[in-house]
Amino acid sequence: MPSGRDIRDAVLLSGAVLLGSLLAPLLPPIGVPLAAAGLASLVYRGRQTVAAFAAGVAVAFGAFLSPSDVVYLAPTFTALLVIIGRSAKHSSLAAIAPLTAVLAVGSVGSMAVFGALRGTSFLALTREQTDLAVEAFVEAAGGPGTDGTIAGVDPQAMADLMFRLWPVDHFTTALLSATLAMVVIGWSARRAGVQVRRLPRFDALDLSPHVLWPFIAAFALLAAGRVVEDASGLVTTAGLNLLIGVRMLLLAQGLAVVSSFYRRIGLGRWARRSGYVLLALVDAFLPVVSMFGLIDFWANFRKLPRDDSSQAEEPERDAGGE
Repeated sequence: MPSGRDIRDAVLLSGAVLLGSLLAPLLPPIGVPLAAAGLASLVYRGRQTVAAFAAGVAVAFGAFLSPSDVVYLAPTFTALLVIIGRSAKHSSLAAIAPLTAVLAVGSVGSMAVFGALRGTSFLALTREQTDLAVEAFVEAAGGPGTDGTIAGVDPQAMADLMFRLWPVDHFTTALLSATLAMVVIGWSARRAGVQVRRLPRFDALDLSPHVLWPFIAAFALLAAGRVVEDASGLVTTAGLNLLIGVRMLLLAQGLAVVSSFYRRIGLGRWARRSGYVLLALVDAFLPVVSMFGLIDFWANFRKLPRDDSSQAEEPERDAGGE
């Protein structure tokens, strides 16, 4: 018979799952990891039935509040339960890709259903939200100058660019949410004393060289947009979205190289963190770090084994561990 403490923990963790389901459609990088932490803690403590029940209630409650959210929540919670259940045998790093796909497709599908319920299309809804975001930014910046621009940038051109980049916007949010979810799943396993194949330490992160294929495809699309008569700009837009998305992966690879360098020269934890903050704040560094990530696929600066990058895991350390 469960003790009072077990019942209390189950209620609190189920509450975390429910709260995560409420936050996930609005703030995925917060809601999805919170729900993942609750589900993982329940599963790793032997409460699989409670975890499944909590997930079902969370999806039902989210659908009650906003019917379109079920398109996002149902596949997300299903994917989390599957990934958590298989975490002892399968790579946490490799799980980020399918979870990112589920989150991105679910996000687009949820918006499409929401737009349909309002009698509008997904693209029209995206355009509306983009215009509102730019309008709010212009107002916060004190309005346009006498030349109708903000620091030389035309607000309408800004809105057009943001609208064209909606695919990479969904991808970026999904990738960040999936990565954080896998981090907290590993953390939950450690607290529960369960051995799982957690994410590698950040300085040992080594992505699959297959990420170079979309990088090549992005430049091919950008080149094709200049060669062919692409009046709509669809080909160029596809290439631009793909390039920005891949650049994020190259940036992660480059930051892993930088992290390894920091450790090699003996920088302390706070010095390394200060270095990361500096890299994030100075825009000029980001392309350089991304280039390091690209070159590392050939140069292998850290001399890592490259037989199977997805298997480069350390079961006793979390991603980004110090």
